[in-house]
Amino acid sequence: MPGKLKVKIVAGRHLPVMDRASDLTDAFVEVKFGNTTFKTDVYLKSLNPQWNSEWFKFEVDDEDLQDEPLQITVLDHDTYSANDAIGKVYIDIDPLLYSEAATVISGWFPIYDTIHGIRGEINVVVKVDLFNDLNRFRQSSCGVKFFCTTSIPKCYRAVIIHGFVEELVVNEDPEYQWIDRIRTPRASNEARQRLISLMSGELQRKIGLKVLEMRGNAVVGYLQCFDLEGESGLVVRAIGTACTLDKLSSPAAFLPACNSPSKEMKELEENLSTRCGFCHIPYDELNMPFPAHLTYCYNCRKQKVPDVLFTTIDLPTDATVIGKGCLIQARLCRLKKKAQAEANATAISNLLPFMEYEVHTQLMNKLKLKGMNALFGLRIQITVGENMLMGLASATGVYLAALPTPGGIQIAGKTPNDGSYEQHISHMQKKINDTIAKNKELYEINPPEISEEIIGSPIPEPRQRSRLLRSQSESSDEVTELDLSHGKKDAFVLEIDDTDAMEDVHSLLTDVPPPSGFYSCNTEIMPGINNWTSEIQMFTSVRVIRLSSLNLTNQALNKNFNDLCENLLKSLYFKLRSMIPCCLCHVNFTVSLPEDELIQVTVTAVAITFDKNQALQTTKTPVEKSLQRASTDNEELLQFPLELCSDSLPSHPFPPVKEHLESASSNSGIPAAQRATSVDYSSFADRCSSWIELIKLKAQTIRRGSIKTTVTVEKASPVGDGNFRNRSAPPCANSTVGVVKMTPLSFIPGAKITKYLGIINMFFIRETTSLREEGGVSGFLHAFIAEVFAMVRAHVAALGGNAVVSYIMKQCVFMENPNKNQAQCLINVSGDAVVFVRESDLEVVSSQQPTTNCQSSCTEGEVTT
Repeated sequence: MPGKLKVKIVAGRHLPVMDRASDLTDAFVEVKFGNTTFKTDVYLKSLNPQWNSEWFKFEVDDEDLQDEPLQITVLDHDTYSANDAIGKVYIDIDPLLYSEAATVISGWFPIYDTIHGIRGEINVVVKVDLFNDLNRFRQSSCGVKFFCTTSIPKCYRAVIIHGFVEELVVNEDPEYQWIDRIRTPRASNEARQRLISLMSGELQRKIGLKVLEMRGNAVVGYLQCFDLEGESGLVVRAIGTACTLDKLSSPAAFLPACNSPSKEMKELEENLSTRCGFCHIPYDELNMPFPAHLTYCYNCRKQKVPDVLFTTIDLPTDATVIGKGCLIQARLCRLKKKAQAEANATAISNLLPFMEYEVHTQLMNKLKLKGMNALFGLRIQITVGENMLMGLASATGVYLAALPTPGGIQIAGKTPNDGSYEQHISHMQKKINDTIAKNKELYEINPPEISEEIIGSPIPEPRQRSRLLRSQSESSDEVTELDLSHGKKDAFVLEIDDTDAMEDVHSLLTDVPPPSGFYSCNTEIMPGINNWTSEIQMFTSVRVIRLSSLNLTNQALNKNFNDLCENLLKSLYFKLRSMIPCCLCHVNFTVSLPEDELIQVTVTAVAITFDKNQALQTTKTPVEKSLQRASTDNEELLQFPLELCSDSLPSHPFPPVKEHLESASSNSGIPAAQRATSVDYSSFADRCSSWIELIKLKAQTIRRGSIKTTVTVEKASPVGDGNFRNRSAPPCANSTVGVVKMTPLSFIPGAKITKYLGIINMFFIRETTSLREEGGVSGFLHAFIAEVFAMVRAHVAALGGNAVVSYIMKQCVFMENPNKNQAQCLINVSGDAVVFVRESDLEVVSSQQPTTNCQSSCTEGEVTT
């Protein structure tokens, strides 16, 4: 056999009470891989059992190691009835199959139940012994590395980019099989959860086989999605870029590759000349495939550039940017009639071109309103529902120095030519001009004045083209001549030909800029800000609204959707106000329509603080910086005190939105002695006086699964004992329990990634039949996503990692039946497990190294640490 899997069950803790008579549990564990199952002994009457089992050994093919997850089931033994299930743990073995990866998975894993959530923890040790297999007909792809990051990972060098790879796997959905009538909800959820885990492993193996056929050794930008096709079954799809990577081993090549982008950008600004090649048009200017307004590049003055640039990539690090960037969103909703089969496809096909046109119209209008000339990180999502289509485009607007200065926006009216109407038009024009001026001041856009003689005149177009971008495609073919002059630049004209166009202009002016001290973007790095600090905080927010079906129009639908997104951003700014000045980076919006008249918006982002007075910090010694960082890590502030802080009860219920921040799983005000006691979720449900206490107690306890713990009792209770310990002992980096960092970025500010441990790809299902008792939609989603965070952290810590980068919640499917008090949610998350070292720690080591060498050379046998 080419592979041997060894598993040892060590212990459990904080198990729920399963025997009401004794308030204890008779727990045992089933370990299953493939068709082989082992069982531990029953540990009688304990909520913290110590099994210390023998090594369970599975001899399997390496392709089974890739496909099958290790399934660990914790049960309560009953003598006269069927054993009761406590929960399960699924462990992906694939990270152990890399030559450079970890050799063992060891740690505390949260025991998860699809009905009750996390119900304690279990300590497991997993090892894999692989034998070389030279069979060229083998069906495994062991050794192929997978990365979620869309760029070449830090510490690696791309030798060859082979190309795009994709694959899909289809299977029947257990939820819709005929036997479902006699199944319990738990059995149905677990069958679906295990099936998707199997399909995910099979999909990853097949992608790896394609990469091996291309003679590659890695997949970059791996993205997997699942589709619930009802009775048609389950479809799991994956895409990625096959490439050949070499690990950078020499220190000279390693350090620059692993620097955080902020430091790289500073070095580039100091040492590199301005580069503008990516702005130059790649076409012959006399044979352009589409109409474009061209001028000479404002930097090199040699090549031609367009007046506006729309791109899907992140901003190149060597691009010259004036001022700061900002998040620009275009939102659009359109109603459609309910239809089936070909009629439905025809209705959607007829709407899509107009939606695409209007989304780009909004982007162009908002870009001009901001006084900017380029978009980066453009993401367009079209969501199709039963009776509506929703479009959401997000991008980061910047002012590129190489492109011409954008002109203003001029409104032109064609309807009622009376005085009041023209007065209204002039008022709107003044308001737009004032908004452009305020935005330029807000984002510090002050381009240097360059005469047109130096730049050169635009390329003459073969035929006169109208530069009118109308909000509605229905307009007359005859275009009235308009004065397009706006200073020395051509104005961007909006023609008001109906009420819809007027509403579009109003919507332009209703976008509220972020509060003072806040910036936002959907790229990894905020253009114009380089002085990042190491304080980051990832958060995920889900908001669900139900529309009224009475008199629903396109205008009302657009207003509801706009208000939903704007209010969501406002709530994030409010709850992150203690981090000012900060920037919301990698803001990723996902819109779904799970049911009729139900809109769900999910946003994942990371808040990063930046230092306006960084010059004052440069005088500190490396040791002082290290002590300050250790103290900061111990005293991470919780940004959501109303939801998760245990010091005081909130005076009002949760808002109708689920919010969760990263530090929420690492901080609490309860002493360690109280936190170390066992916790029983099932008894909580009976004893808690309100659902608020239940959610807070669950959120407080599930963090125990989020930290790689040690043998001592103090370090084994990872629920935010940073504040408690910091009062009794001086801050020391070695004495703290590190929380696994989570970020959607491909890097960690102020740190170097030293090792990639493998991909984390997890799928969870949560169902409840007591939605109101758990706090409604917001309480249910809040608790579930907090549990997902805890389980991801536990798996990363068990691999020996201390962070997850390129984290993404790829899907969040929420279904609700308020009449029956039921709800179900399916979540798929992924990311790269890594080991990182802070740059301040490296500075301390480098500063102590000369002293150590000196003392060791003077005194034999004496070692200085």
